[in-house]
Amino acid sequence: MVMYISILFPLLTVFLLWKLKFIESIHMRGLKERYGPLIASMLFYFWLFWVFHKRLDAHIMIQTLLGGVFLTTVFVFLASIFYKISMHTSSWGAACLYALIYLFNGYERGLVFFSIILVLAGIVGTARLYLGAHSKKEIYSGYVLGMLAQLITYFVLQSLKF
Repeated sequence: MVMYISILFPLLTVFLLWKLKFIESIHMRGLKERYGPLIASMLFYFWLFWVFHKRLDAHIMIQTLLGGVFLTTVFVFLASIFYKISMHTSSWGAACLYALIYLFNGYERGLVFFSIILVLAGIVGTARLYLGAHSKKEIYSGYVLGMLAQLITYFVLQSLKF
């Protein structure tokens, strides 16, 4: 279910938007090309979060991950109104903070998980800069935005727990 809603549905949406000529390429280089896929992804990610939060009453860490994905997408959409923020680094910023939360909650192998995520996030940011896809501002603001979204989600869900 998670793979269908979080990966297959957004990919299918981008493919359909491209084939129907709503976007010029699947790479979504222009700001306006991002709006449709981001709105669709927000709907899919919220649906996934809601199912795990309300219907399945999943563990707080799963809810934090899924809620963080949704909120990161919302923040990226809002930022994309003004400039071309890096969607790649916003995702990895959220992943880094999730791994940090995982580590501080005392889960086994948390340090290994965090270290791997941190290295991968650095590789992705470096690759985006090397390819000339984004400026440093777009890269770093992506990381910060993703971390902020994940942090907000964690604290909101922690406050709802009691």
